[in-house]
Amino acid sequence: MDCSRLRSLTRSNLRPRHFLLFLLVTSVFCAGQRTPGPVAIPAPAATAPASPTDQALQKLRHGDYAEAAAAARDAINKTYPSEVLLRVETEALLTQGKYNEAYTTLKNATVNDNSSIRLLLLLRQACLDTGKASEAQQVLTDIEGLLNRLYDRQQYTQTPLPPPLLNDIGEAALLNIGGQKFDPKQLLQRFFTPGEQSTPPVRDAFLNAGQLGLDKHDYRLASKSFGDGLKAFPGDADMLAGLAAAFRPDDREKFADYAKQALAANPRHIPTLLLLAENLIDAESFDEARDALQKILAINPHEQSALALQAVIAYLHNQPDQGDAYRTQALSTWAKNPRVDYLIGRKLSENYRFELGAKFQHQALENDSTFTPARVQLAQDLLRLGKEDDGWTLANQAHQDDGYDVEAFNLVTLHDEISKYTTIAKNNFTLCMEPTEARVYGPRVLALLKQVREVIPKKYGLDLSIPVLVEVFPNSADFSVRTFGMPDIGEFLGVTFGPVVTINSPSSHESNWEDVVWHEFTHVVTLTLTHNQMPRWLSEGISVYEEHQARPEWGQWMSADDCARILSGKMQPISSMSAAFLQAKTMRDTQFAYFESMLVVQYFNEKYGLDHVKALLQALGAGEQMNDALEHNFAPLAQLDEDFVKYAQAQAQNFAKGWTFNRPDEPADGSATSLTGATLASPALVAAVDPHDFYARMKQVTALMEQEEWTKARDQINDINATGLYLPGEENLYLLLADVSAKLKDTAAEKAALTVVAEHEGDSLPAVSRLQEIAEQEKDWPAVSRWSQAAIAIHPMGPIGWRGLLDASEQLRDNTHGIEAGLALLELQQQDLASLHYRVAKMMQPTDITGARRQVLQALEEAPRFRDAYTLLATLPTAETPAPETPATDTATTTPVAPQQ
Repeated sequence: MDCSRLRSLTRSNLRPRHFLLFLLVTSVFCAGQRTPGPVAIPAPAATAPASPTDQALQKLRHGDYAEAAAAARDAINKTYPSEVLLRVETEALLTQGKYNEAYTTLKNATVNDNSSIRLLLLLRQACLDTGKASEAQQVLTDIEGLLNRLYDRQQYTQTPLPPPLLNDIGEAALLNIGGQKFDPKQLLQRFFTPGEQSTPPVRDAFLNAGQLGLDKHDYRLASKSFGDGLKAFPGDADMLAGLAAAFRPDDREKFADYAKQALAANPRHIPTLLLLAENLIDAESFDEARDALQKILAINPHEQSALALQAVIAYLHNQPDQGDAYRTQALSTWAKNPRVDYLIGRKLSENYRFELGAKFQHQALENDSTFTPARVQLAQDLLRLGKEDDGWTLANQAHQDDGYDVEAFNLVTLHDEISKYTTIAKNNFTLCMEPTEARVYGPRVLALLKQVREVIPKKYGLDLSIPVLVEVFPNSADFSVRTFGMPDIGEFLGVTFGPVVTINSPSSHESNWEDVVWHEFTHVVTLTLTHNQMPRWLSEGISVYEEHQARPEWGQWMSADDCARILSGKMQPISSMSAAFLQAKTMRDTQFAYFESMLVVQYFNEKYGLDHVKALLQALGAGEQMNDALEHNFAPLAQLDEDFVKYAQAQAQNFAKGWTFNRPDEPADGSATSLTGATLASPALVAAVDPHDFYARMKQVTALMEQEEWTKARDQINDINATGLYLPGEENLYLLLADVSAKLKDTAAEKAALTVVAEHEGDSLPAVSRLQEIAEQEKDWPAVSRWSQAAIAIHPMGPIGWRGLLDASEQLRDNTHGIEAGLALLELQQQDLASLHYRVAKMMQPTDITGARRQVLQALEEAPRFRDAYTLLATLPTAETPAPETPATDTATTTPVAPQQ
């Protein structure tokens, strides 16, 4: 394209103040020469002798900030104040908190020559850091004037802008120069991408693009930009820290690896130390977090984010005066910096202090009403506090302010989806579900919520009067957005914030939704008791413990992996249990964190009693720190840690019953698979196997099954099971026994094995479905009812459980469950609609004439020659009977759900 022609076409209708808009139209075409610019800091030369500029730059990159500033000043004195040297010097000064020195240097450098956008950007930052807000605003005006002069010059020279200059212009545009807001995606493409693709590449372009991704919660963009930058500038601490930040939300292993590499490149790298401090706070490793922050403050005693995190630690320890003092210190140099209150509030909310977190977001917005991150975070806080109307309004405002912010966009999109849901209010609960799911099993959810509300609060001495919002999401991505702001963050079945519970619908996960509801409501109780001032491990431990107390098939049974970890000493002591979740790298690690947390609560209850557990929760609610409360209510920490290890090991030894659970190591070349089933099942190898090695014995069983030696396999399994061992999950031998028994056509043995599974694992759909099938074959209608309802608790949107419940209810004359099942099948659009309507009508006849008449008429609509339906219709009174009034506590925004169980 002819750029000069494009300029001539646009010159007449573009005023100078629209220079940035002009560039958005033309720069992508005019930067094609990839001309290296004079304003970028070059990468230090790899082979040539280091120049004074390179030496100063090396010191800056490696964290020798004082030496970098001195080296740059020395080079300036010996040569001239080049932009690169001035930038190195002032960045080093700003990093050390020497804001006044940086301001003076930049002011002197720009007073007579303000032709450098980069130096003006640094001057603006120095003005803000020294409390000169009005002068900082004037610098933005100066930058706008400089851009206008560039525009005028370009009208005559017709030269393309070099990528480094484009980058600086893009960075200035992010500050809304001249009151103009630009689409971040356009800024990325027009101003940063040319620098990323130029030869040589522009380092700042990668950093700006990556930071743009982080600021907008676009972590894919951030990781790509920083990753590309790392390829262009290997070992760069800023790129590595950016990658660590990009992976922090959902990949702890990569976060830790990149953070480690960043500190290896620059041990005094403040952004990385801040990230690590945040992680340590989340792990409740407060002493280590303070150490990391002290390293930062030793470099820069005025570092605002470090002081803000010090305030966070104080607030989490219920030391508001100390927290306020740190906050005041953080704002001492830049009184209106919205990022200080935003950071404090965000970290408090990440630690479940939503009320306090929201307060700081309000303060951030008072300092800068345009600060979108605070608006998005406040929207999240309000939504998690159950203040739905205000939360959604703020989310919409944030999206209007910044259409590119991914989290705000996700929330607004989710709100459009949630607005279609059914909302039911009853018994101080508000249940929000997708309409079809609400009609199918919504009444069961409400019934279970009522039941758990009658049990758990009373047990823990809580008069729970607050309304509780429960939202069930059939789409996992929607659940994740509602819960975390972003889709696809981990695998969670439910999350509780206090008065708000979000649940992943069983239609997207094969799990026992009844178990999940019980677990999450227990969180409501413990979080309310402690005012959200409790560690995650204790809240999870109590919830898992209460699952098991409610029904034996709920909760977690010890697994072979749990047993092996405990006996090998791979446990967290009670005094540092919070690290169990944060340090988990695999799903097994996370599952063990849940199990060990439950085991601690079980230990507390068995050794000290429920009253001590309740006293612990009350102490936390009163503001006492966790370890202090443990010592006051149980025992000194050292003794508590020691006694718990003994208890856990005794539990594991009793569970193991003499078995060992050492998983066989699989060689990297896959040679472990070379033995055939026949070889493994050979008498010689069977005799050589350690009879107490569980995995070796299990391998023999599977080998026998591969050879279809069903009787021998059954005998081996029965020999193992005779020891009383039960392992859940993939090591479950009872499932194998059921399979073998089916092959042997021994239905009684198959049923017995599956019953053991179903009574231990409430989410085993194959087991309960087969048990329902066997019961139907045997016409054991109470068993059909039992197992069909167990199937509904796992897969309520599937027809099998409901059809079994309908058949059983008719035989048992259980009209309540029969009507529920028939209406559910009708909602699921099953076949034989006429028959279903007829069957429901018959069961409604004794108690609901109007409903029965409606159902039989619908049957006739489906099948006009349905004689039995005509016969039933003839028995119903002809006078119209008023429908029962809906209780005042029930409200629905869409079609009412089916009658409650």
